[in-house]
Amino acid sequence: MKFSSMSEGDIVVELCRRIKEARIQQRLSQVDLAERAGLGIATIKRAELGGSITLSSLLCILRGLNRLHQLEGVLFDADVSAFHAQISGEKQRTPMRIRKKASAFPPQTHSAPAAVKPVANSTVDWYISAAENNIIWSRPENEKKS
Repeated sequence: MKFSSMSEGDIVVELCRRIKEARIQQRLSQVDLAERAGLGIATIKRAELGGSITLSSLLCILRGLNRLHQLEGVLFDADVSAFHAQISGEKQRTPMRIRKKASAFPPQTHSAPAAVKPVANSTVDWYISAAENNIIWSRPENEKKS
């Protein structure tokens, strides 16, 4: 099964199915896995049903299933390139951050700020004025509800 051709939702469903299948293959109940993983039973249930769990919880579940070693294949290419650099004697240079070229940004000209338009009388006029002047959105004082 190729995850690259699946939607995120389908990947989550597949991973949850695999977690449940691994637990059942090892003849573990959800309570047993929760104890081995050091998590609550609700977290195990949530993981098997496709609910939201933390990455830390996922690692605990994999450890409880004795499957943590399967993460070695995740982002394996980075390890291979580092290993190749060690063998060949090349220095591996990882960029600290990626910068955009200066030409990608238009030169900034400092001009006087535009005059703020007067406060509008109707709600629609007020919202238009707020959008044009980047004002924080709240009801005008004369239209606040009691």
